[in-house]
Amino acid sequence: MEFETRYKKLNEHQRAAVDAIDGPVMVVAGPGTGKTELLSMRAANILRKTDELPENILCLTFTESGSVAMQKRLTDIIGRSAYNVSIYTFHAFGTEIMSRYREYFYRGAEFKPADELSIHRIITSILDDLPYDNPLRSQMNGKYTAISDIIRAISDLKRASLTNAEFTALLNATDEALEIAGALVSAAFTDRISKSTRDKLADIIPKIHDIAESMPLDTLQPLSEVLAQSLQHAINAADAHPKVTPPLTAWKKEWMTMDSQRRPILKATKYQPKLRALSGVYDKYLTIMQEAELIDFDDMIMQVVHAIEVNPDLRYDLQEKYHYIMVDEFQDTNLAQMRILRNLTNNPIVEDAPNILVVGDDDQAIYGFQGAEVGNIIKFAELYPRTQHITLRDNYRSVAPVLTSAREVITQASERLEHTIDTLDKTLTPHVTSPHASAKIIELPTPDAERAWLAHSIRARIDAGEPAASIAVIARRHTDLVGLLGHLSDAKVPVSYDRRDNVLEDEAVCQLEHVGRIVVALAEADHTLANSLLPELLAHPAWNIAPETLWDISLKASNTHQSWLEVMQHHDNMQQFWFWLQMCAKESEHMPLERMIDVLLGTTKLDDNYVSPLRDYFFPADDLEKDASSYIMHLENLSAIRRKLREHEVDMTKPRLVDFLAFITQNRNTETRITSLRHVGQDSEAVQLLSAHASKGLEFEHVYIVNAADGVWGEKVRSRSDSIVFPPNLRLNRSANTYDERLRLFYVAMTRAKHTLDISYAKENDNAKEMLRASFLVGSPLPEEAATDAHAHSSPLQAAMHNWYAPIVSIPTNTTHVNTFIDITQGGPQAFLLGNLLRFPTSPSPHANYGTAIHATLQRAHDYIRAHKSPQPEEDILHEFEKSLGRMPFTEEESTMYLQKGSDALRAFLAAKYSSFSAEQQAELNFNHQDVWCDEVHLTGKLDVVEFDKDAMTTTVIDYKTGGALASWDKGQDYQKIKAHKYRQQLLFYKLLIERSREWQRYTMTRGVLQFVEPDKNGDIVHLELVDVSAEELERFTRLLHVVWKHIQDLDFPDTSHYEQTLAGIHQFEEDLLAGKI
Repeated sequence: MEFETRYKKLNEHQRAAVDAIDGPVMVVAGPGTGKTELLSMRAANILRKTDELPENILCLTFTESGSVAMQKRLTDIIGRSAYNVSIYTFHAFGTEIMSRYREYFYRGAEFKPADELSIHRIITSILDDLPYDNPLRSQMNGKYTAISDIIRAISDLKRASLTNAEFTALLNATDEALEIAGALVSAAFTDRISKSTRDKLADIIPKIHDIAESMPLDTLQPLSEVLAQSLQHAINAADAHPKVTPPLTAWKKEWMTMDSQRRPILKATKYQPKLRALSGVYDKYLTIMQEAELIDFDDMIMQVVHAIEVNPDLRYDLQEKYHYIMVDEFQDTNLAQMRILRNLTNNPIVEDAPNILVVGDDDQAIYGFQGAEVGNIIKFAELYPRTQHITLRDNYRSVAPVLTSAREVITQASERLEHTIDTLDKTLTPHVTSPHASAKIIELPTPDAERAWLAHSIRARIDAGEPAASIAVIARRHTDLVGLLGHLSDAKVPVSYDRRDNVLEDEAVCQLEHVGRIVVALAEADHTLANSLLPELLAHPAWNIAPETLWDISLKASNTHQSWLEVMQHHDNMQQFWFWLQMCAKESEHMPLERMIDVLLGTTKLDDNYVSPLRDYFFPADDLEKDASSYIMHLENLSAIRRKLREHEVDMTKPRLVDFLAFITQNRNTETRITSLRHVGQDSEAVQLLSAHASKGLEFEHVYIVNAADGVWGEKVRSRSDSIVFPPNLRLNRSANTYDERLRLFYVAMTRAKHTLDISYAKENDNAKEMLRASFLVGSPLPEEAATDAHAHSSPLQAAMHNWYAPIVSIPTNTTHVNTFIDITQGGPQAFLLGNLLRFPTSPSPHANYGTAIHATLQRAHDYIRAHKSPQPEEDILHEFEKSLGRMPFTEEESTMYLQKGSDALRAFLAAKYSSFSAEQQAELNFNHQDVWCDEVHLTGKLDVVEFDKDAMTTTVIDYKTGGALASWDKGQDYQKIKAHKYRQQLLFYKLLIERSREWQRYTMTRGVLQFVEPDKNGDIVHLELVDVSAEELERFTRLLHVVWKHIQDLDFPDTSHYEQTLAGIHQFEEDLLAGKI
């Protein structure tokens, strides 16, 4: 179609954008307003009205599909010349610059891309060299707790194209501002918030404005300005509020916290030490990457930005080449991409009116998790004061009910252009009608009922003549889409769904890894490890080992104090398998990896007497006909992990099985996902199942948005907090899980619908817990329906536990049994079965060994006092610790680190608490022979320290803890609350143990103390006390103890995978146990 014909079809605002070829232009284009046509037509118009060549026009998009769509549309308008227009994604544009101007990059070196494992390894090596008290070096279970946040923060800095020098300069400027502004604000909030607080804040705003911190970049707003503006907004809100103080309280909550002396301070002050530490890590990381000639994914854009900024010749060359710039989806730009645009347009010749047009919609900014900064679209007019604003309001996609309901949702977002530009109105005008137009909310009783209703509804539409491909189901989470597949299959609804599988969770891969670890352990003569891995392997049905055989081996191993391997060697049913393992161990040291994997899978034989059953189990000959999906899934995942290994170690010419397992270990330890993309269903003529992010840019006649619950979309969504927080004027912390971004994501999903929009949610979750609709849908004018579960069917039964036929060995119950059983975040009942009941041998972690050494040292210090009636010299205690540590299986690095850490901790602890040691205290009090019973439950345990008050007949129990100190029983992050919950139940168990013991039953435990050995963040030695335990709390715990014991006796280890992996999930599991629901 020729240009003139297309031009006549444009509406007034589209024409204005097409005709505005000079100067800065910002087009706010809502969904369905025809922006792709606008961009293509504008490029054609530039070529028609100017002497510019096609290659002088630069079009930047965010996806390959967007780039292809624009070029195709432009080809329809101007023909083959469209291929000369410079249409790129930002990433491709950066690659092009680096390719064309190689002299500006890496001084000619050939840099190699670093994968996630390489980056993780480099960061780990940097942290290893830091002092143990560095704020980024904290560990839990032998892993650096901040490493993911460090990697993310470095990525954020690179996406902003900030060098470490620039970042350090920014931190210096932040310190300047915080020193002055912090004192002013803290003084204003010293007293209780009242109306006078408003006047105090108003008085300090000019003083904060006058702070002149030295900013490293003029593109960054000074913190003093951000702080002053925020305070002014709070004062304005207070003036408009009938009570004045609520907006001031809200501001304080957002901006301030308390220091260790309970004084109000700006939160940014608290974050500075970690940011300083991050700067040191960032600097070292950049140096190592440079020396190793490695680049990561974020390096490319960053290198381009700085090459343009520091090389005037390069910048001028690019400015001379690209006279017209157009950017699609501008709301998705990050700070680095914004710096590229600024450099391309910062030309003295054009002054403040460069020829740049950006098209975007702040309401569709949904890529915060990729570093996108929605604020860029708001800042555009500030950067280019002569910007011409054009708003596209005519919608050619959706019917009125869809657009009206979508606007009701999006106007609840706080950060919007309509709030910044008073004259802007983004209300969309529909130009589509349909006799079946509708938008409604459907409430279902249960998730299963919701899935069944949806499958029935879609089936009914298809039966009524609607093409399946005109229907889409959109969810925020892929788990919701996976849950629908079975119901849609039962309803014979054809589906199309691109599913990303986590390869390391694939059952076939896990079995291959498991048997491989046993083989390598045997090859390395690590029989303890091999023995610890065997029981879980053999319990898998793929190996076809009878439960009676497993139980027989377990009993013989326990009764004869032999390992499983030793028992298997002489067991009639297991000898061939044992011999096969030995042969595999021998061959694994020299057999090529691919052939070794074939042996472990059973594709290749080592011996005629035994062949691995894995291939026949996962890839039976007739499985392609019976279950092609599972067959292909396992095959693709096995192929994906082999392929990923080759990419990771391109120079590994002769990989062996040990290398394969090391690669898997690194991925698991770093929580790096290896994914394979698998298409489920048909490509065409099928219902589309999409995540909300994947739905962007698509449209369908009928859209279903599922699981519109508040815990999924609304205010109750659990969001992960960053341990590294940038200053408020450097908005790099990713906003993918903010309430505003979820609103925008839901808005995008809603506006995919042309004619009908059905939003559904269930009143209860799978645990029968009440669910609320998303908060932004409360009070919605959308019509509502309450559907039933008439089409629901029961979910498949969970796989049954192995049936053990021999009586359980009677073992006394200790506090570890109870806490292991109820802690579903660490495996719960299944973890108890493997670790406690069958007593499979496991290696203690380095931190556990460190804790053992600390406990042993303190025990000997107590024993010394009891024996000598005088304290043991401090240097002797430290020497005892060094000896204890020397007996632990540490690496040389671990030994050095834990020796320094433990010695420092013990010095601090002894300085604070050694004077409280007394000869009356009993250490390591063992109840093994106290014959303690709580009704039918046999109890035992060992207490660190017990103080007996013979006059009052009371006891105090002190339990030493290494690791992070707890300040409260019910505050902190969720993992801290879980830890506190388990510690509390531990002390309750000790109370039962003492008060029901044979020797000390006349004593009452009135006080339990968790004594933390290591100093807290302020350098203090702290403790946490449990006193005045209520009868109700103790009675509840006693009942829980009995219920857990009964489950153990009945070999009833319930599946807990459906519970939330949180403290709330643990509480719910406990309540279900007490109520007899499981």
